[in-house]
Amino acid sequence: MDKPKPVATLKSGSYDTRKGSYYVNCDFYRGSSYPNPINDIYSQYPELTASNVWPPEEILPGFQHCFQELCNLIIDIAALVARACDCYALAKIEGYEPGYLERVVRTSTTTKARLLHYFPQEPTDLANQPLGNGHLDDHATDLDTWCTTHIDHGCLTGLTSAVYIDERAHPPLLPSKCSSESPPPLSFLPEGPDPNSGLYIRSRTGAITMVKIPSDCLGFQTGETLELITGGKFQAVPHFVRAGRGASVEGGQVARNTLAVFTQPGLDEIVDRATGKTYAQFCREVAERFK
Repeated sequence: MDKPKPVATLKSGSYDTRKGSYYVNCDFYRGSSYPNPINDIYSQYPELTASNVWPPEEILPGFQHCFQELCNLIIDIAALVARACDCYALAKIEGYEPGYLERVVRTSTTTKARLLHYFPQEPTDLANQPLGNGHLDDHATDLDTWCTTHIDHGCLTGLTSAVYIDERAHPPLLPSKCSSESPPPLSFLPEGPDPNSGLYIRSRTGAITMVKIPSDCLGFQTGETLELITGGKFQAVPHFVRAGRGASVEGGQVARNTLAVFTQPGLDEIVDRATGKTYAQFCREVAERFK
């Protein structure tokens, strides 16, 4: 199966600018008092080691606490998924370190969380998409209308269920425009606006499958570092997000929101035994692909 191109463009050729992101370094998972000399050594990697910038408590009260609590839960569960992966890898890969992936997930100081907001799409952007019939044409040019096909570069990615909000009925408000001290709570749509809207993955054979994560569940997918560590026994999952026509029908402006937690090795962790390549070196290679 061909790997997705690294350039961040949609299948239509336009740049992938249809989502906003808020990143957090999850080094708090190990406790704020835990020494972190590795990140100090690799200070030339600020994109991986920089301190978090949290919204002021008076603007989003409780945000930091809730965010950290959810990330800790996702990492805890990722460690259990990693344990199952380790059992398989130990049986299939000669010389595999017992408990390697679980150790990485539990001890890494570079795991990242990404809060994703997919902007409502204009009707002109969705004109060619079928509405509400559940049919998906593999050869269509508008499959990745919310996020281009790509692979994650960590080991395991934990995903929450998507939350859809009609921003025309509940427009985003800045704190200065709110009558209360904090923004009012938002009403979530019970489901996505279109049966075709949501997350899709491609199998090793190229087959496209829609993934629906229930609201009380988490999803996990494998990334490129795990593929490298296991010599391809596990493979990174290409995936994309499709808006669907319902993202703007009936006068609505529907946005999609979700949280992804990327469990990653420590920067000094060897991820390629054949070459001795560290995760820090691999990250630089990944960054070069997008230049």
